[in-house]
Amino acid sequence: MKRKVEIAGGGIAGLSAGALFARRGWEVNVHEQGSEIREVGAGIYIKNNSLEVLEKLGVLDRIRGQGTVLERAQIQFADGTVKQERPLRDKSRVHTFARQVLIEGLRDAALEAGVNIVTGSRVTGALPGKGLLTADGGLHEADLVIAADGVHSAVRNSLKMGGGFTELPTIINRYLVEGRAFTSQPKTVEHWSGNRRIGVTPSGPDHTYVYMVAPAWDAKAARFPIDAEDWSRRFPRIADLMAVLHRAEGTQYHYGLVKCPKWSVGNIAILGDAAHGLPPTLGQGAGLTLMNAYALAHLVADADDVAAAVAAWEQRVRFISDRTQAWAVRYDWFTRQWPTSLDFARPLVAWSFGQFKCLNERMRVADRGLAQAGIDMMGEARP
Repeated sequence: MKRKVEIAGGGIAGLSAGALFARRGWEVNVHEQGSEIREVGAGIYIKNNSLEVLEKLGVLDRIRGQGTVLERAQIQFADGTVKQERPLRDKSRVHTFARQVLIEGLRDAALEAGVNIVTGSRVTGALPGKGLLTADGGLHEADLVIAADGVHSAVRNSLKMGGGFTELPTIINRYLVEGRAFTSQPKTVEHWSGNRRIGVTPSGPDHTYVYMVAPAWDAKAARFPIDAEDWSRRFPRIADLMAVLHRAEGTQYHYGLVKCPKWSVGNIAILGDAAHGLPPTLGQGAGLTLMNAYALAHLVADADDVAAAVAAWEQRVRFISDRTQAWAVRYDWFTRQWPTSLDFARPLVAWSFGQFKCLNERMRVADRGLAQAGIDMMGEARP
């Protein structure tokens, strides 16, 4: 008899976990409260640990032509000087896509694997050892429940374990701009001016992904649509881009942080942003999610005792997410709170992030993937 998993959330976490469990012979139901599978946002960085999972699922081959393989990453200051440059290859490889391209690739992989996606199904909680609760009064019994329902997770909150979501005092604007006029080369450039940053990255053959980050207390930076004249004064070398962004459709929101004391309660696993939502300063939101989804299926799908296997999964892989989250918060603090009186030292700190191998490896621990947890993506988990 097939074992069954009920999944709350039809985003990156829910669809990837659903596809992975379905491929291992499980019956899978994914509950999505929206009327369709869609992703809110603009572009997305897919790093080495994400790419390893997408390759396993066959998704990368499906969407490769709609993305960009980046060759290097730069930090430039407002005067045009390059303060950090990193090659993006091997364990540091990065692809970029429109977020909708990725979500549709995962959706198609899930459907092909036999996942049943139920739209218009709002999850309200879960009962350990039993199943998933939905707003229509249903109890969906399952051998395994996966809470992949985002930073405000109804499942996590129903378990009353403490923790939860905290809004951080950093604002980000995101845009997906048509054309490649500002990104002729396969590189990502982050422009710095004081406590503001602008990232400009090619995202497929026909689009450019742009994000703008500033402290929430910066009233001029927080205007939306943007004050093009004010941003142009701060970033004169890309003033032409400011005029485009002033007219472009975009989104604005605060950075956030999720603290989740436990990722497992009985046969319930908490996955993705519901478990480790973090500032996007290291581009690892999707990476941690895909990596942890793979590990969950790898370690739980064939286990006799699901609850014990879920607890072992958390113990085995959580350290990578915890360390990445801590570094993401530090990086956000540095770029947001660095005193203007010490601006003269900012270039040295930015340079050190890229040049000191020990510092860079600690900050980018997630890039190296599940091998650090003894899980070989090409074979079986080591004891």
